[in-house]
Amino acid sequence: MAYVKEEGICPICNRKGVITRKWVVNKYKKKYFYTIYNHDGTLHYLNQSQDQSRKFKKGDLERILIERIISERFKTGLFKISDIKKLLSKDYPDIDANSIGSNLRRLSSLGILENVKKGRNLYFLNAIYRDRLSFVLESEKFILEDINNDGLFSRHTFIGLIRNDKAWPLYFIPQKLLGDTDTDFEKLGFNARDLSNSEELKTLVIEDKKREKRLLLKLSKPLFPEERREISFKFDWEEPNKSYVFSAATVMSNFELSLFSNLPIRVSATLTSSDLNEIRDISNSIIQKKNRRWNFIYSISLASVQPFSILQVKWRNH
Repeated sequence: MAYVKEEGICPICNRKGVITRKWVVNKYKKKYFYTIYNHDGTLHYLNQSQDQSRKFKKGDLERILIERIISERFKTGLFKISDIKKLLSKDYPDIDANSIGSNLRRLSSLGILENVKKGRNLYFLNAIYRDRLSFVLESEKFILEDINNDGLFSRHTFIGLIRNDKAWPLYFIPQKLLGDTDTDFEKLGFNARDLSNSEELKTLVIEDKKREKRLLLKLSKPLFPEERREISFKFDWEEPNKSYVFSAATVMSNFELSLFSNLPIRVSATLTSSDLNEIRDISNSIIQKKNRRWNFIYSISLASVQPFSILQVKWRNH
């Protein structure tokens, strides 16, 4: 039996499609309701009977699946929906296999997973390995803006030149955001772009702790071996401790950090080298200037930054 068709957004691929709602009765005389999303000739089925995904906020189940699949405990190789359900059953005993399946297919459409059909079974393969997520950050420009004139410098802007130093294409860029106040990722207004074509990058939230966010940025096109590309992202997160710490993970040819303010502040900076393990005061290297929008711009630039060097910038009101 079929009901009247309607339009809606497919939860699997987030595209608009025609909805058909149906129900069937299995051999045990139990009735199941399900929804079919039809868009561009593609059909996605969603079981509406006891759908446990309703118990999760949007994106939560997807995040849980990503965390488990890319964790050290999860063995790579082909796996079925039932394997994931068994893996999650201890922590989420009521989770529904149909909810898992729809989210796994969603992750496949994003490139996190690959899938292959063998007979009646659909298998998935972890397409992201820990060593395949590494890259070289050759240079970085980081800007903190006091957009509310309250001294909290909430606006963060990152512009970085990345290079793929591996022998395989790079599809995802991992990022970690740390803050001094409790907040949820959705409140940060996070936006990432590929500056080579100005396209917005899809953001996958791997972990959303109150003061730590782990993300995967999906590149609009793969970064091939030895290829370079400039990416940027922005977000709003207050800095009440009036301090920012940066640690280099790779050798960098240049790093620049700037604070934009309309109120005068006093800025100091220290640099801890990885080889000598000493802390140097480099406050004298801070340059002050201004432009049409900002009365006070404080910048510090470093060249040939070594891995695991730590730069700490502090500021206070005059």
